[in-house]
Amino acid sequence: MTETALPDGQPKKKRSRIWRWLGFVALLGLLITILMAFHNPPMRLMPVPAAFAKSGSQLFQANPNLRHDNRIELFYATNRLPLGPRNDRIHSITPGRDLLLGVTTIRIGDQGTTWDRVYEWSMGEDGERRPQLILEQMRELASLPGDEAVPPAGPVLDPSMRAWLGLVDEALGRSLDPDIIIYVHGANSTVERAAGQAAQLRHFTGQNAVVLLFAWPTAENFLVYPRDIGTAFGAAPQFARLVELLATHTRARKIDVLSYSAGGTVASDGLARVGSWSRATGLNPKLGQVHHAAPDADLRGFVGDLRDYAGLPDRVTVSLNMEDSALRLSEVMNRGSRAGRPDLRELSPGDLRFLQQANKELGLEIVRVRPGDLHGVSARSHAFWYMDPWAASDVLLQLMFGKGAQARGLAAGPGASGLSYWVFPPDYEARLPGVIERASVGMAEAAIGQKGEHLGDAVRVEGQHAVGDMDDDMIGHAVDPGGRN
Repeated sequence: MTETALPDGQPKKKRSRIWRWLGFVALLGLLITILMAFHNPPMRLMPVPAAFAKSGSQLFQANPNLRHDNRIELFYATNRLPLGPRNDRIHSITPGRDLLLGVTTIRIGDQGTTWDRVYEWSMGEDGERRPQLILEQMRELASLPGDEAVPPAGPVLDPSMRAWLGLVDEALGRSLDPDIIIYVHGANSTVERAAGQAAQLRHFTGQNAVVLLFAWPTAENFLVYPRDIGTAFGAAPQFARLVELLATHTRARKIDVLSYSAGGTVASDGLARVGSWSRATGLNPKLGQVHHAAPDADLRGFVGDLRDYAGLPDRVTVSLNMEDSALRLSEVMNRGSRAGRPDLRELSPGDLRFLQQANKELGLEIVRVRPGDLHGVSARSHAFWYMDPWAASDVLLQLMFGKGAQARGLAAGPGASGLSYWVFPPDYEARLPGVIERASVGMAEAAIGQKGEHLGDAVRVEGQHAVGDMDDDMIGHAVDPGGRN
């Protein structure tokens, strides 16, 4: 008996099989999408930045307090709701009311990895896969309650807060770089991944930078990305309090900020609040270099925020890739262009004039990362600041030495809409030795001035000690009274 034919001549059974296969493919695609949404790949030591490849050995040698093992210590601040004991915190995806402060430890590779092996990875002397960066511990040492303003300068501080700030000052006193860098991560990020990104800044400055991670609550799931954007605005007041705290109560010469992706929303709104605080109090927020890498922030809001803090930092840099695939998707979801992939036609004439003024007179730099400048990553890369050796090099040079784009070896690109921007020239790597030599003069002078400096006794923190051994970590380990790390 023959099969009944459809009008187009295709048998019913064949059509049925096609629909079953299409259903299977759709289900498989849905499952893959869900798995990808929940997947956060492990953070690995980033490709060696071009500037570090030229000068890494000198940066390590210049550090009298170099730590010769596979651990990196950072300060951290977070408004994530905490779980577990204070000396080994886990932080949830839920926002909390308080600003929690502490020290975190990140390990490069396995437990027994030697410094010699870390050095080889750092200099790019092998072709193996880059090692993972493992979050070992987060030790909460102090907190600023959500209903409390930052206390004014003076002796009236909670003892635990005074101790944590003492650790920050001790770290700055031992560092060749007297500035502190705050890193603000992006959306859909675990604390471990964010800490790994921040650790790159500490490691690839030859351990010469004091780095603080601001870990804001993200859902760690791309399917609820819009929630992260809302949470970013909620984290901005806590970020502002952190900047105010460091500006008021530490010896930091400057406070530098590196924001990435949706961290640009946190930092942009937060810095606008810092600007308002500075005007209201007359206090100096001590802002140095502000770098927004691929900022996933509403363009109009970003420009409005800039109005409130422009002129306070020494420099504001926006690095962007106009082919950024993540920001293309974000534009669709947020129904507007992002600061990291701007459509200037969305700005009012007044906002565009202000942006042009900021670009000419208020220290606003625009660095355009073109597809041809990227090495080993997609032309549509969103994570270029730490995945591309040239882009990472430029970020590190700015944060370490506080230099402008031309002094960092970049070239002027053709302007657009009355704005000038900077690009990586073809001979960028050939320019780096001269760039580094000129920038390193200040570091050499700092190293000479630091000799013989008395750092004082270790700071006691709630039954723990911060060990001030000059051959140990720059921050110092938080250890129990028995001396166990």
